[in-house]
Amino acid sequence: MQQPQPASSSDSPADIDLGAVRADTPGVSHVVHFNNAGSSLPPAPVLDATHAYLDLEATTGGYEAAAQEAEALDRVYSAGAELLGCDPTELAFVTGAATGWWRSFEAVPLQAGDRVLISTSEYQANMFGFLQAKARGVEIEVLPTTPSGEINLDALAAKLDDRVKLVAVTQIAMTNGMVQPVQEIGHIVSDSSAMYLLDSCQAVGQMQVDVADLKCDFLSFTGRKFMRGPRGTGLLYVRSSVMDQLNPPSYIDGRSAAWETPDSYRLQDTAMRFEMGEVSYAAKAGFGVAIEYANAVGMPAIERRVVELAASMRSGLAAIDGVQVHDQGQRQSGIVTFTVNGHDPFDVSSKLRVQTINTSVVPHQMAQLDLAGRGIDAVVRAGVHYYNSTDEIDVLLAAVGRLAVG
Repeated sequence: MQQPQPASSSDSPADIDLGAVRADTPGVSHVVHFNNAGSSLPPAPVLDATHAYLDLEATTGGYEAAAQEAEALDRVYSAGAELLGCDPTELAFVTGAATGWWRSFEAVPLQAGDRVLISTSEYQANMFGFLQAKARGVEIEVLPTTPSGEINLDALAAKLDDRVKLVAVTQIAMTNGMVQPVQEIGHIVSDSSAMYLLDSCQAVGQMQVDVADLKCDFLSFTGRKFMRGPRGTGLLYVRSSVMDQLNPPSYIDGRSAAWETPDSYRLQDTAMRFEMGEVSYAAKAGFGVAIEYANAVGMPAIERRVVELAASMRSGLAAIDGVQVHDQGQRQSGIVTFTVNGHDPFDVSSKLRVQTINTSVVPHQMAQLDLAGRGIDAVVRAGVHYYNSTDEIDVLLAAVGRLAVG
């Protein structure tokens, strides 16, 4: 199947040929999929590439397939560099955003008494890392927020002293769709000695992300969410200029280092030092195609369409009696969160799924700094993507409306 052509220069989200991308998405014939913040429906070229690679392994052997398809496997780096605006050598293939985040967090030299500044948007996997560092004497401080929920930039600037070694921010909150002002944060942090770590797992694939503009030192994202790639894939960006300041990875193998003498080894000079050799090569091949697919559709057009669809869903839900939308932020993303009076969020999501409408639920245990802080036990999460249609939004709104009056 041919990939959609890159978006035109028009400002309209109609730049995207919706018929073409939906024809390329087998899943839309079976479900109304609004669980894109969990795992998107992959396009056919991604499926074809993944299946073809598995077939090649079955008929030629795993090592032989890797040698034969080396160029296809390297697409994740060339396409990823185009997507993020970096050099391919600054990217490491990882098995997911959490893996990339942990590899980068552990690489930051932190000692007892050092300070780490974080946001209220942090996901549980990140918090586990912060809490472990806190147990070692590292001070973890949650940055104050504005009335609309974002990091207070004046407070951030005031707190950046010599003891702050890291500012770690989740770009889009998984629990309320808010987009943190990550570019402004990057410019503030770049004037200090601290490093800047971005968890962009909910951002990359639904909006434009340029690491040069963001001035981040690390950025991780996953393939399965808005990138529409296979599960078990992701990329970690590490700025080349900070490489010699980092701790060596805790886990290395022949992919990440060379065993040069019986008593010595040498880490890779590039971000490859954060990779491990044993991964799903079929998934990696499919992920490369997924990144190329997004680049071909065009991230500016994707972002415009996602914002438009999410705004339509958000306003439609807010207009239903008995439904509360819980999103925050001056800038909002394709993630929409809500509750229905008198209905447990898990029950709402389950009843929608029976109608082949996919959503997910985020309980407060996954976001203690946000949901628990706002006194919310759980929310239903609907994540739109550019291949969704307005008719599908109407289907969701009608189903939620029936629940609200039931």
